[in-house]
Amino acid sequence: MLQEDPEGSIAEIALSVGYETPSAFNKVFKKTLQISPSDFRNLGKDGQYEVIYRLSRPRLEKEITVNLTRNFEIIDRPSTHFVFLEKHGLFPEIAPPTWEEMFPLINGQLDQERIISYLGLSTIDKSKKGEEAMIYEAGVGVVSPPDKTLKGLQYKKIKEGKYARFLLQGPYAQIWIAFNEIFKTLADKKVELRPEFCIENYLNDPKVTPEDQRQTELLVPVA
Repeated sequence: MLQEDPEGSIAEIALSVGYETPSAFNKVFKKTLQISPSDFRNLGKDGQYEVIYRLSRPRLEKEITVNLTRNFEIIDRPSTHFVFLEKHGLFPEIAPPTWEEMFPLINGQLDQERIISYLGLSTIDKSKKGEEAMIYEAGVGVVSPPDKTLKGLQYKKIKEGKYARFLLQGPYAQIWIAFNEIFKTLADKKVELRPEFCIENYLNDPKVTPEDQRQTELLVPVA
């Protein structure tokens, strides 16, 4: 609401979402986002989306050690035919159910021989607001475009391009913590990013691979 109506009264917003006083709203807002409602408005779109993205990352009760490569390499990734299911929402919350919903759709409509990879894609659409701006796509890379429309699924071609490549070993639940570290590393190295989807490329079969040995290639688009 602060984004949608930049001139609207913060006091009225506070009351409309159930707070008894504007001061109570301001206190909770600042505790949650580490910034006041008025300062949030003054950040501008890019700053606001950085705050929103920060909120999408998991909040940890204690520090978790992530087995992530500290050094990265820049790779040229070829284009990929991609069949997927898309959902919007906080990435750690929306990703697991998106995969659960996607698998039956894929298994019933695509031959296993056509599948060459399992990929998760994520980005923030800065033209949208709130959780609707957070886009997650769970799907498969295939050898060629589908020859017919697939029920409940979409198709697109992921363009070729340069990516910063990191490798995560461990549970899939650590992916979003790992991306947090990745973006800090790339910012420290002053690596310029491209406005494309980040990619999770799952390298081994979770049905037969122990959780602590699962490997995920994490790719961030760079200029």
